[in-house]
Amino acid sequence: MSREKNIFVSHFHTHAEWINKLKDLLEKHGLTMKDSSIYEKKNPNSAKNEDYIKSFIRPRIKWAGTVVVLIGENTHKSDYVQWEIEYAAREGKRIVGVYLPGEDNSTLPEALIQYGDALRHWNGDSIIDAITGDDTWDGPNRHWDGPRSTC
Repeated sequence: MSREKNIFVSHFHTHAEWINKLKDLLEKHGLTMKDSSIYEKKNPNSAKNEDYIKSFIRPRIKWAGTVVVLIGENTHKSDYVQWEIEYAAREGKRIVGVYLPGEDNSTLPEALIQYGDALRHWNGDSIIDAITGDDTWDGPNRHWDGPRSTC
């Protein structure tokens, strides 16, 4: 029996193709991902105004129960990823980092280190466990073992 979860995927812009791969992976393991993420193929636009872009993102994060952060080589450099994680934390959302395949040594965004609930490798069952409440941190840089702080 498949379960459904409302998920916003925060990602570095060049990693957008991994959103559908994540959906497929989760579906194979029994979780249907209802996706509120924003990426060019799904939501084509040429917006450049930061306030406008954030106004478009806010309700999508609010709708989601979980924010999944795709971690790759350049994710930590994205101001939007940082902001999305911080906003999700202020909204009390579950925040799960997921390493892209072969990217397990990538630098984590500072906001994920501070506010993340779980960090997982690219494994369907493990990611679903994190989405549904397991706080295991599969990686470096976790400075504490207690509940995460909020903004």
